[in-house]
Amino acid sequence: MRWGASAATAIALAACQDVSFPGNTTVSGSDLIVLGLSSSAPAVATTTFWISNDASVVHTLRHADAQNTLYLQISFPAGCLESLNGQPLGPSDSVQVTVEPLSSGYGFTLSPSGLVFTSSNPPTALLSYGRYADASGASGDPAYPTVSDYLDALDVWQEVGLDSWSIAPGSGPAGTDEERATTDTPGRYRLAARR
Repeated sequence: MRWGASAATAIALAACQDVSFPGNTTVSGSDLIVLGLSSSAPAVATTTFWISNDASVVHTLRHADAQNTLYLQISFPAGCLESLNGQPLGPSDSVQVTVEPLSSGYGFTLSPSGLVFTSSNPPTALLSYGRYADASGASGDPAYPTVSDYLDALDVWQEVGLDSWSIAPGSGPAGTDEERATTDTPGRYRLAARR
């Protein structure tokens, strides 16, 4: 079947529209208050490593402090890789991934963008913020009269379109000062509360 110019244009325009998921709200980045890092927080380095379909991989990103404080733990279960750039991945295939922490707050970018995870066995991420959290970004917001109110409202948000954000699947507390979510696609993730 040949696609005419008008059909191709209509498809391209439809692809640029905001993505929304039933039962889940999408918002712009300006509608989120990202949990900041205190000015005393030591840097967290970007890391590149291999994941494989035949083994589980758990990788941690830590602050460069004396306590080796956890920033992010990302877990890739065995069998989580489906395809890369449209090419199916087999049971023994491996892929190199990069995790880049958000420099000004809690969040990360997972790449490469052409990687697809299996829907039945996706990776998960745990953000740990107890030591270096800076909740001052919520100061003065009427929705969050106290720091505790703000911290209780945190979720892991994922970018689902150009500056369009949705709560990541399975987002929720995973312990004291920790939030976990499924990272079902590569891309940008932020620990934030909605304005």
